[in-house]
Amino acid sequence: MLRYAGIRLILFIPLLIGLSLVVFFYLHLIPGDPVAGMLRYEGNPEIIAKIRHEFGLDRPIYVQYIDWFSKVLRGDLGVTFRARYPIAPLLMARIPATLELALGALVVAVLMALPAGIIAGLNKNSRFDYIFSLFSLMGYSTPVFWSGYILVLLLSVWLHVLPSQGYVPFNEDPWRNLQYLLMPAFTLGIALAPYVGRMTRTAIIETMQEFFVSYARAKGLKRRIIFWRYILRHSIISILVVLGLDIGYLLSGQILVEELFNWPGVGRLIIRGVLERDYFVVQATILIYAGLFLLINLAVELLHGWLDPRVQLQ
Repeated sequence: MLRYAGIRLILFIPLLIGLSLVVFFYLHLIPGDPVAGMLRYEGNPEIIAKIRHEFGLDRPIYVQYIDWFSKVLRGDLGVTFRARYPIAPLLMARIPATLELALGALVVAVLMALPAGIIAGLNKNSRFDYIFSLFSLMGYSTPVFWSGYILVLLLSVWLHVLPSQGYVPFNEDPWRNLQYLLMPAFTLGIALAPYVGRMTRTAIIETMQEFFVSYARAKGLKRRIIFWRYILRHSIISILVVLGLDIGYLLSGQILVEELFNWPGVGRLIIRGVLERDYFVVQATILIYAGLFLLINLAVELLHGWLDPRVQLQ
């Protein structure tokens, strides 16, 4: 397993280099000048040329890439265009909020989808199973921003139960932090729950068709014992793998949710970087997101191989 992990980590290097090339050249080939957009009508050609030279934007594009990527390898992600603030501490300050929202959404999805998926799997083709499939399909088809707007309209505008936007760190006011967290966590969790529920249902149904479950029934064991000792115990491996892979979805889905609820995470930083044509911010955040996604996938594969001896990692 260690050999497999080492090989995968080595293979991450060309993947990240390829992704950095795609992101860098794609952003720089988009029409428009980020410096002119930053200054708008306040800058004259001489000031624009000076700032472009200061950031190295007047050099050939391949030279810019080599200079940027060599700094990234040294841990220097650059500075923002407008404030000239280092990007690395800016990202580190926003990562806790992003992780908090991802954890909250994962908890919401598990609490909603896991019991429903288990019941639907144990009662295949029942009325509950059909209702579960209907709501799962509705969940698949519902955009994240639409469900977020519905929650804001219902809980903030009509009922005045929760604040619509904002963020308070947990160490400053835990109760206020929870109030701000609930709606974005539910918005993202509702989008994730159908997938988790369907995968849970499939895992339960497949496990119930195994020979050892039929043998346990033939021995006359109670349904409760069969479920806890055989069905759930073997299904939980597939469910954990699905949950691990869903973390990557959470990282991408948070971008819209953070912007909608004014949540100060990394996803909102990406949107601000795109709107302001801040090359360095967008490049750094996408590269970090990609690295995290690759590491999460590797961790899920190693966890799967550790939990299930039948899986051979080669």
